[in-house]
Amino acid sequence: MPLAADITPDDLKVFLQEADGLIELLDEDFIRLEQEADNADLLQEIFRGAHTLKGSSGMLGFTAMASLTHAMEDLLDRVRKHTLQVTPELVDALLASLDGLKALKSALAEGGDTDIDVAPLVAMLRAAADDGAAPAAAAPAESLTLQPAAAEQLAAALAAGHSAHHVRVSLEQTDWAAVRCFQIVNELAGLGDVLASVPSQQAIEAEQVGQHIEVLVVSAHDAAKLREALATVPELAQIDIADWDASAAAAGPAGQPVVDAAKGAREQADAAHKIDTPQTVRIDVERLDQLMNMVGELVIDRTRLTQIGRTLQGRYKEDQQARQLVETMTHVTKVVDALHESMMQVRMLPIGLLFSKFPRLVRDLARSLEKPVEFVIEGEGTEIDRSVIEKIKDPLVHLIRNAVDHGVESPADRAAAGKPATATVRLAAQHESGHILITLDDDGGGIDPTKIREAAVRRGALTAEAAERLSDQESVELIFEPGLSTAKQTTEVSGRGVGMDIVRRYIEELNGRVEVHSTVGQGTRFSLRLPLTLATFGGLLVRSGGRTYALPLSFVQETVKPDPSSLGTVLTKSVMHLRGGVMPLLRLNEAMLHTGTQRAPVRATEPVFAVVVRAGDGENDRPVAIGVDALIDQQDLVVKTLGGYMGKTRGIAGA
Repeated sequence: MPLAADITPDDLKVFLQEADGLIELLDEDFIRLEQEADNADLLQEIFRGAHTLKGSSGMLGFTAMASLTHAMEDLLDRVRKHTLQVTPELVDALLASLDGLKALKSALAEGGDTDIDVAPLVAMLRAAADDGAAPAAAAPAESLTLQPAAAEQLAAALAAGHSAHHVRVSLEQTDWAAVRCFQIVNELAGLGDVLASVPSQQAIEAEQVGQHIEVLVVSAHDAAKLREALATVPELAQIDIADWDASAAAAGPAGQPVVDAAKGAREQADAAHKIDTPQTVRIDVERLDQLMNMVGELVIDRTRLTQIGRTLQGRYKEDQQARQLVETMTHVTKVVDALHESMMQVRMLPIGLLFSKFPRLVRDLARSLEKPVEFVIEGEGTEIDRSVIEKIKDPLVHLIRNAVDHGVESPADRAAAGKPATATVRLAAQHESGHILITLDDDGGGIDPTKIREAAVRRGALTAEAAERLSDQESVELIFEPGLSTAKQTTEVSGRGVGMDIVRRYIEELNGRVEVHSTVGQGTRFSLRLPLTLATFGGLLVRSGGRTYALPLSFVQETVKPDPSSLGTVLTKSVMHLRGGVMPLLRLNEAMLHTGTQRAPVRATEPVFAVVVRAGDGENDRPVAIGVDALIDQQDLVVKTLGGYMGKTRGIAGA
């Protein structure tokens, strides 16, 4: 579908950015509307969003989107005026139309065919708007009157030799009557002073207009010039311009609402020329990533400079230039650290940007499965790196779909169990020990460990003897094994034995962890522990076997130099005794160089430093001591993945 002839690529880019934000806003607000039908502010926000989309797409010449948003606006206007009730069916119609808007926007962004047929969606919205809506009362006729101040302005203009014109314009049948009235007033204001109009400026902005407009304008230009200007406005059926008949008008009485478009036109003209300092700017994501990479290179060189400075300081203690060089490097280090910190803050986004996409998912699933579900979101202001947000969407979609489909019972089963008819699914986020913790809870039937063990044996994943030795918690964790499902039947939503293994794989690729805790009859909780950023992390530098390694500080609990008497073996495995407890002891260089082979235990008499690490705070997250030869330093590290060069190596996150 061709757009307006004067639309530039930059205009199109701005429109697509604006449309993307408005569509996302409407997606969230339509879900809220079903629960908050009496929220006047919410209704106004929704109506304003649809109205803006209609106006922007109309100016672009994108008639398909304009007609669809116009029908949406009509329906919302009746809801706003309380002549139409909000029902699940009405929200269904709005959401279906919103999906149509998304398809139109995507087609336009990709430069493909935008001739998508929106007629069925428009018909659906019209039918929903007409269903039970009372006919609107006719607006009272309004006369073209003047305030005393406007009358004085008219007299002064006439005394100065200007002409007063009474402009009457009839519009063609159009869905854009308010836009055309606005254009008419703007064109006339550009040639003189608009003193009054019917409908008024306020009525035009509220779209309370008909197919006719009258304007009083004083101007140094003649009627022909005014007619020429109005000819540029489309969809005008007739233009009549006459000299103003002063005897036909009187100043409006005190207290009476006065039609004064001159003030509105002047304010808009002033606003158009006012230069505001923007509080935010848009930046291309690719450019942001390039900037982050360059800052990362600076961080690497900063570390090298620091090391060189220490060497020079030790070698040339009395040299003045060496001292000045070290001082300069110290200052550069502070500047690079501040720049790096600022860049990290720029990359951080509230996780609510991701969470806001899930209420629609839960609503649609719950309605299709006929399960009343309340979806609760907490901690949406928690900030996390943009790159992490992009990578956890799919795992969360898997978990949420399974929670609604498998976790939540049918209404009949919930009634039999004495539970409320409406189930609750809660998605929450919070910062914890240098990580972000995302939890998904449901109050459904829980995961039965007995059924999990039976399914594992049935599929040949475990022998019956091995399954019997598993604890209930270990059995529940088997759901992350590929192809393991306890669903009675597969559905379009889930239950084909795929998905949970993908969740674990995605999270582990982000150097995160996923845990599950479930109680039969009470519900299930999934916990995702993720790094705040994939770009850098604080690391503890250690040396082992002649190599230098970096351990994430977020996992380090403490460092100790154990007494030789605290080292020993249990069943041929090396252990360390610490404050009355016993924990496994792994020598780092052996773990890295001989993964998968039999390792000799650390000799009790061998002196080692031990780094006590713990991956989480759960009951299964027991501390482990890592034996190293030396502790070097703490540093902020830029991490680069080696997956494309060396493949995935157990224990190595990157270099």
